Amino acid sequence: MEKKKTPIWLVVICVIIGIFLLIGILGNSDETGTNSDSNDTTTVNTNSDSKKKKDSAYKLDSPFTFDDLEITIGSQIQFVQNDNQFSDDYQKDVIKIPITVKNLKDETHSLNMFYIKMFGSQGTEINDQSSYFDDSVQFAGDLRPEASYTKYLYYVYDGDGKYTIELNDIAKKIDINLNIAK
Repeated sequence: MEKKKTPIWLVVICVIIGIFLLIGILGNSDETGTNSDSNDTTTVNTNSDSKKKKDSAYKLDSPFTFDDLEITIGSQIQFVQNDNQFSDDYQKDVIKIPITVKNLKDETHSLNMFYIKMFGSQGTEINDQSSYFDDSVQFAGDLRPEASYTKYLYYVYDGDGKYTIELNDIAKKIDINLNIAK
């Protein structure tokens, strides 16, 4: 039985596709965003798949860029209680963190609720309480170009310590570390 040769045109197409994939992977390795210098203990850690993790100082109430949005995490953190009797977290203390979001795109855009997670003082992901509060950023909706709003992040309080808000859209990940004490 004679072995069939691979046509040269198929080899050329595979090589071209491989080059485009390599360029695409290398092209996604840049980071954007600005952080302000601060003596605060809060930090923002940014990384992408092709770069090592970097730590840089982050000051609350100072904007940074993520997913074509200008985001500002506010310093006026409050504690509220979950009063929904049907919740698994009924009567638990909830952290209320202000967040301002401004659309930097030339088209309608919003902060995707699936890009946000929060890890508590124990280092484990904590329950999002946004569905129990009307002014939550998770349900704020779309923004027209240059429009902004201030809403809130709501998460279960699990004790004093370091909390981390993680923003992750696959192309870029930002960890915002907050020292929270009641």
